[in-house]
This record gives sequence, structure tokens and C-alpha cells, in this order.
Amino acid sequence: MKNIIIIISLIFSGCSSPSFDIIINNGKIANGNGDELFIANIYIRDGKIIEIGTIPSAIGDKVLNAKNLIIAPGFIDMHTHAERKSLDFPPVENYLQQGVTTMIGGNCGGSPFPIKSFMERTEQKGIGPNLALLIGHNTVRRQVMGTENRLASDKEIKEMQNLIQVAMEDGVFGMSTGLKYIPGAYSNTAEVVALASTVSKNGGIYATHMREEGIGLIESVNEAIDIGRKSNLPVQISHHKAVGKTMWGNSIKTLELIEKANAEGLQVTADQYPYTATSTGLTVVFPAWALSGGREQLKKRLLDSELRQKIKDKIIWNIVYDRGGGDPASIVVASYPKNKDYDGLNLSQITELKGFKPNANNAAEVLMDLVYEGNGKGIYHCLDEEDVKRIMSNPYVMHASDGSTIEFGKAQPHPRSYGTYPRILGQYVRDKNVISLVESIRKMTKLPASVLGLQDRGEIKKNYWADLVIFDENKIIDNATWKNPHQFPSGINWVIVNGEVAIQNGNYLNSLSGKILKHSL
Repeated sequence: MKNIIIIISLIFSGCSSPSFDIIINNGKIANGNGDELFIANIYIRDGKIIEIGTIPSAIGDKVLNAKNLIIAPGFIDMHTHAERKSLDFPPVENYLQQGVTTMIGGNCGGSPFPIKSFMERTEQKGIGPNLALLIGHNTVRRQVMGTENRLASDKEIKEMQNLIQVAMEDGVFGMSTGLKYIPGAYSNTAEVVALASTVSKNGGIYATHMREEGIGLIESVNEAIDIGRKSNLPVQISHHKAVGKTMWGNSIKTLELIEKANAEGLQVTADQYPYTATSTGLTVVFPAWALSGGREQLKKRLLDSELRQKIKDKIIWNIVYDRGGGDPASIVVASYPKNKDYDGLNLSQITELKGFKPNANNAAEVLMDLVYEGNGKGIYHCLDEEDVKRIMSNPYVMHASDGSTIEFGKAQPHPRSYGTYPRILGQYVRDKNVISLVESIRKMTKLPASVLGLQDRGEIKKNYWADLVIFDENKIIDNATWKNPHQFPSGINWVIVNGEVAIQNGNYLNSLSGKILKHSL
């Protein structure tokens, strides 16, 4: 459908003026397929798109004037952790304000458990955007094995397969792994293949936070592809990146591997956020073996001088070559409940506050003390802009946030939870010309919907659910910054979820029209 206006003349028996819940007039439609923009009206009733074009004499309970504005399918965020606090903050406003109408949770190996109970509680409380879930490998491994640092027995693998089967029957779309995190880090490829095969039998996908995203990146991409090949299921590489200066530029090789796998008939896709910093727990720079058995065991190891030195050596290595970006100042505390004064300070600053020179050795000591006392989350400035742009441009990579449900004004979170989608459309589409508008919207809508197998979302199409975002392509921009992350974006006029207006000119309208989306076996 290119550069045309669909003219539809409808005659309703006994009714000369057909009525609708919402009519959107004169918008420039980006249908999600990557097609050229075209101007038309959209008619919505009972949560769905009834017609696209022009219906003479139509009347609407709400009529939105979208002249000179873009109408796109609601953005589908393939990679979120929104479910962690969605029951506490059901509107999930930080996502709605970005134009996100569907969130995928349960990523990086961690998910609610049991899934069915969580879905039921969510449906009872209501939710702003739609929510779909994956079952986490780390979650089911904890249920069966705790956090033991060992391989699973055949009996334990069978128990995990049974838990995954139940989750698939409850409606999850697949399984995620967090092979960088415990206890998933203690598994081998064979275990993951065995569990992924259960997912495959139920028509699900495999989403993976790989073992390594810095040194070991290439091997980790190959492992992910191998798991997909042996399990016969689609692979989704989570928040694809190249961590640490020594690995910058290796996205050329990883994207070649993804393209080669697709050429061979295996579906391999990835998602990515548009920032040069990651965010995760402070223990990500600790060796995995040190975290075995849980927090109390870690604290005991930190009190053992020999083990503490081994842990410290690994942290120093990670500061220099991996997440630390070569400088303790590149590690910023996003949240530290034990002492909120540290929120927003980098590790060099905290080290100096403790009375030490801010080098890697001293910073490692300080970080171990912080984790011993309370742990928290960090932001790691360790990525290269050229890799970001290269990954973003690849046709197999979709946009995603890796963000969470945020309580407005609390801590110093990564700005991706507020700004991902407007940042892409404002900076990388409009200002930097890294990617075209219609291709970017495809990566936000149709591509993730296709990977998940959503049959009635991700496009502007008759009889599809009316998940829509209407924005000004000349004004849309993220406002969330590293120092001031709690800022909603500009340039989004309306966000509609299942046919109900949730955001109007930056104002949340107390809508909880989202649904729990379930995979059909």
C-alpha cells in the first residue's frame, strides 16, 4: 500500500451515519511493514481497527485530528523487565509515555513463578500496556537446584522440562536464558538444548542473554545459534552489543554470523537499546563461582583473604577489559538501598569518598565492600557508538529497551526505561539518519510481532487490535538523561491501547486497558 488513499463507501442498513469509538483523521500512516507513508483515516470500535480510509458521514465518540502526524502501530518492546514491578505500579507509565503498547517480560533468565498465578494477579489489578511473558531458565533452575555450581542431572533436567511445559501451557511465548548470571552460568550447552527442545515442541522461541558480550562474544553468538539449530526453534539474541574497548567493532563479525544463520534457514534475530551504557547488578563484575549458594556464601568468601583476592583479581580484570570500560569512573551506581547518597555517583567518586586513589585496585576493594553491605544496580559505560549504529541498521535487529517499570523519581536508573523509542525516532532516524522512519517503525512493530507469532498486533490493519501511537516526527525526542533520567519524552500526541486512549499530549488518562497476551500451543 504505497502513496494511496483508500476510499471506502459503506452503507449500513438503517443507518446513514456509522458510529465508532474513535476516529483518527488525516494521519500519515506507517503501517509497520516498512511501506511508504500514506494518508488515511482510521476507524476504531470495540478495541479493534474496523476500517482504514474514508467513511462518509462517520461519527465518533472521540475524533482525533492527526494531520501532519505519524500514526504507527503501538511499539512492541521485545526485551523488558517490566513485570518485576508491574503489580506495584500497574500503569507502567514510563512505557506508555514512550509509545510502547506491548511489553515482553521474563527476559535474561528471570521470570515470575508460578507464571499462571502472576498472570491472574495482573489481570485482576489491570495493566497499562499489554504484557507477554517468557519463562526464565534461571528461575526454573533455582526451583530445581537452587544456586548450586554444578551441572544438572538427567533427573533435574526432566524436572526443569516439566516446569517449562507447564509454563508453555499457561501461555508463555518461549524460554529466556541469562547465561551470564547465576545459576544459568553453571549450565552447559547440552542442558540449554534439552530445555529449549521442550520449548520447540510447543512452538515457542529461545531468547538469550548470552554467556559473554565482551571477550567471548563471538563464541557466545555461535553457542546461541547452535542451541537454536539443535533445538529447532527461533533464536532471539538479547540486547546485542560489544562490551569493552577490546571488543569494539566486533559487531561486524556477530552480524555476519546472524545473517549466515538466516541464509541457512535458521531464524535468528536480536534486539538492541540505543545507548552506549549497559545496566545490571553490581555483581556482574564478580566471578560466577563466587556467587554460588547465594548472598551469605558470597559474604563468607569475601571474608576469606585468599578467596577475596581471587574475587578482586576478576573484578579488576572486568574493570579494565569488560563492563568497567577501562576506568572505574565508567561504573555508575544506579541504586544502592543501603546508602542512597551513592545513587548517581561513579565508582571513582565513591572510592575517593572512602579516602583512596580511584584506581582499579582500590575501586575493586570498595566495590566488594559495597556488595558485602548491601548490593545494588549499576550503569556501565562500556559500548561504542559505531557498534550501536551498525547493530541498529541490521534488518534482523529490532529496537528494545531492556528497561523496567520505574517508580517516578526514585534512584538513578538507566534512561532507557524512559527514552528508548523517542530517542531512536528523534536522534537516530531524524537527526543522524542512521535508519529510515518506516524501517525503524518496522523494527518496533511488525518484526517483534512476527518473531512472537502475534497474529493481530504489530501492524495497522483491518481487524487488528487498535494499539497505536501518534507522534510528530519533527518533535519526538527523549528527555531522559544520565543525570536526570526521570523525564518523559516529547512529541507523542496520543497512545492507544486496545482501542482506549492511554496517553494524550503527555498526560496519562488513568487507563488500564492492557491485556495479558498468551501464546497458543
